[in-house]
Amino acid sequence: MIDALYISATGLRSQQEQIDVISNNVANMQTPGFKKSRISFAEITGAVSEAREPAAPVFNGGGTRVLSTSTVFSGGEMRLTQNATDLAIEGNGFFELETAAGEKVYTRAGQLRVDSDGYLVSVGGLRLAQGVQVPPDAVDLRVAPTGEVTARLGNDSERTQIGAIELATFASPDGLQAIGENNFSPTAESGGASFGRPGDAGFGRLQQGYLEMANVDLIDEMTALVMAQRAYQLNARVLQASDQILETINNLRR
Repeated sequence: MIDALYISATGLRSQQEQIDVISNNVANMQTPGFKKSRISFAEITGAVSEAREPAAPVFNGGGTRVLSTSTVFSGGEMRLTQNATDLAIEGNGFFELETAAGEKVYTRAGQLRVDSDGYLVSVGGLRLAQGVQVPPDAVDLRVAPTGEVTARLGNDSERTQIGAIELATFASPDGLQAIGENNFSPTAESGGASFGRPGDAGFGRLQQGYLEMANVDLIDEMTALVMAQRAYQLNARVLQASDQILETINNLRR
């Protein structure tokens, strides 16, 4: 009966973490480029009890624990913004950004802007690693589906290419580590980045004037929340029932 107390406690902790993950997913439903998280559980193996046959030991369950929390990189809705510096990736790939320390990070959030030096940067101020710089006299900025960035300079009627945007892919995107602000850093599990032009084999195409929204489905999250809430309630009842039984046993000993 003491085991039931600890087992139900592991269930309460695990379901609380599930609810925390769901809460974060729902909170970021309107965050461009956000990728939802998914939690995985594993059984805790308890002690081995005596079996009728020595060759067939019986393992008593020890409850549950959170095995991992991973990011789901399925595509989100493409939302029209008509903003020239908004870019969405239709298919595989990540934008490569460079931090002030020179480190490379990766994101699906294409809500870009032009900084005071003319560079295309993320909402958080990180420059595209390709260093695309928009001249002060540039007008009619365009980004082709294949990544070429062009504009008309001054009174020139001809378009001039001022840069190109490459995409990065990973052998195992699930292994990327979330570091906040919709940015990810590579790990040994994800492998190193491979680069290519948008539209090449294995790489998505760019859509100018669109943003990829969060891949959070409200119905899925609400369903998962109801299931997690019910599981939490049942574990709480098991904890309460175990406590009542222990109280009854203690009263019998008096």
